[in-house]
Amino acid sequence: MKILLAYDGFEHSRSALEEVALLAHEDDGSTAVTIASVVPESEARASKAGGHRLLAPHAHIDVARGHEFLADRGVASEMKVLHGDPVEELCREAKTGGYDLVVTGSRALGPLAGLVLGSVSRKLVSKLSVPVLVAGRNGPMRAAA
Repeated sequence: MKILLAYDGFEHSRSALEEVALLAHEDDGSTAVTIASVVPESEARASKAGGHRLLAPHAHIDVARGHEFLADRGVASEMKVLHGDPVEELCREAKTGGYDLVVTGSRALGPLAGLVLGSVSRKLVSKLSVPVLVAGRNGPMRAAA
């Protein structure tokens, strides 16, 4: 199985990271995992040394932490930092990368936590033709395509 993990390093992404680790172990080690973080252009920063457009220091750190988390659990992963609109870039990666599953987290705030998805996770579920697993604090919500 080939999994794309949308990971931004925030606490709500931790559930997605944990879910991917479980899925990889259930698949007897044949799972290929790519951890992707997207830096929105609106959050791009210029460096003092050259004005790099779309410099993403935190995204690299976040993806590396996710990679380390999975490695500590015996799960190999590839790391990617994408630039642009998070939904568009994750959809593009999911389609061009030939993934079998996309896993994302959801903040799931408020009393309707099990019913409400964050804006990125909700859009991924509606736009992607591959299955999307949305992992929340109370466990995963699976949305098949």
